[in-house]
Amino acid sequence: MKKIRLFRIGFSPFALILGIFLTLYAVSLIIPLLWGLMTSFKLQSDFRLNVLGLPDPLAWNYSFVLSQFKVPVTTETGVSEIGMGRMYVYTLAYSLGCAFFNTSVPCITAYCCARFRKKLSKILYTVNIVTMILPIVGSLPAELQMARTLGLYDQIWGLWIMKANFLGTYFLVFHAGFRSLSLTYTEAAEIDGAGSFHIFFRIILPLVKNIYFTVLLVNFIAFWNDYQVPLLYMPRYPTLANGVYMLATTTENNLATVPMRMTGAMLLFLPIFCLFIVFQKRLLGSLTMGGIKG
Repeated sequence: MKKIRLFRIGFSPFALILGIFLTLYAVSLIIPLLWGLMTSFKLQSDFRLNVLGLPDPLAWNYSFVLSQFKVPVTTETGVSEIGMGRMYVYTLAYSLGCAFFNTSVPCITAYCCARFRKKLSKILYTVNIVTMILPIVGSLPAELQMARTLGLYDQIWGLWIMKANFLGTYFLVFHAGFRSLSLTYTEAAEIDGAGSFHIFFRIILPLVKNIYFTVLLVNFIAFWNDYQVPLLYMPRYPTLANGVYMLATTTENNLATVPMRMTGAMLLFLPIFCLFIVFQKRLLGSLTMGGIKG
């Protein structure tokens, strides 16, 4: 009887409809991705006659885009051209730095608010909630002026500092994670004479490492795909997302084709896809915490 009930629950109409919906949603994401990947290996003449089929002949457009596509940048000495190789370097520096600071600062602040339940902790928690609720419209000119005044404008490390804030959803995620931990962890360490820094970095942080690296990965992907902020705040350091955006709007005959634009999109997508494949088991696994027995 139990097996029959489980069978009926597992194949209920709602589960069937939900499975069909999720399958169609997954197919709607995979088909455009495969089409873009196939198109990136086509010649323009082949694409005009064969939009949906396999490439015939196979064209290696990646080397052409990597070597030929350049973004003009205005500097103090004149106009210089930035290639795809330097865009990768700028993108990696921007994404890693911003993701690290945008993950570490909320993590540390959330720990302090959850561990030391003082008035300041309540104020910081309230400030985060209020800033998430209130819409901030028209603040971009003020932010640009502030960045220029403080010397953060047009610097990669300047955006690292600007992203080092605790505001946002991830503060609440870390705060909930730290509040779920038992005080037995910190009390045992305090009895042994451990300080606050030792407790956090040697005991607490390893317990929430899954949450930390998951948030770090999500932030890294978001900054990797971001083109608006680098376009406004780092005009001399174009990222790969900026390059793909400009490639989609270029009018050069050799690059203003659908296969070339799909090639640029794949150059932006493939590193992130490989990163996800490598770290999916570790970062998207169970987030349960343990360590106290009996």
